Amino acid sequence: MPKILIVEDDFQITKSLMINLKYSGFEAHSASSIAEAWERIKEDHYDLMCLDVGLPDGNGIDFCQKVREEGDEIPIIFLSARTDETTVVKGISCGGDDYIRKPFGVEELKVRINKILKKFSLPTALITFGDLTIDPVKRLVTLKEQVVTLGRKELEILVLLTKKAGEIVTRENILSTLYENADLYDRTVDSHMSHLRRKLKEIAGKDLQINSVYGMGYRLVWASTYAT
Repeated sequence: MPKILIVEDDFQITKSLMINLKYSGFEAHSASSIAEAWERIKEDHYDLMCLDVGLPDGNGIDFCQKVREEGDEIPIIFLSARTDETTVVKGISCGGDDYIRKPFGVEELKVRINKILKKFSLPTALITFGDLTIDPVKRLVTLKEQVVTLGRKELEILVLLTKKAGEIVTRENILSTLYENADLYDRTVDSHMSHLRRKLKEIAGKDLQINSVYGMGYRLVWASTYAT
């Protein structure tokens, strides 16, 4: 039974979500502040967190960033009345998995929760490309026998690129793999790609590259394999 943490300070919203999620087969828990949510995820395991942006003791986006910096990869869906593009992109770029604008339907939320939980599962077999090895089960990436520390979105992008190494992977493919609402989050691909490139370059230099193919997408190559 998937365990969901609802971080929301509106009692009526929390009550409605708790009832509907439990009725749909989820184990639902709640927190009304960042401090309470932080204690809960430190003490227990949750499969997904629904996180309000505006909370009494801080900003949900800042809290999400703190969670990611601590290495916690729990899937996060933002729930917010703030609908401006800047806030949405910031929420996704800091490590959120989806952003639902209030008011929203509970059925919509449940669909998105189920899709994210399904997507959260990576392949189980080792993925290799030259001196790059990915262990999806352990979420361990090694490059030239050195460990590469990646965030979950960076890992998912690298898995996709490595499985299709040498081939062009479109931005649309990357977006559809990472997010349910791909049209909202196009700008976040650039941010994740920049971080991923930097981390690979720190170990492999120019040997392993993620090439941009103008108007098409990206391609993972060893420099000795393709002219760049």
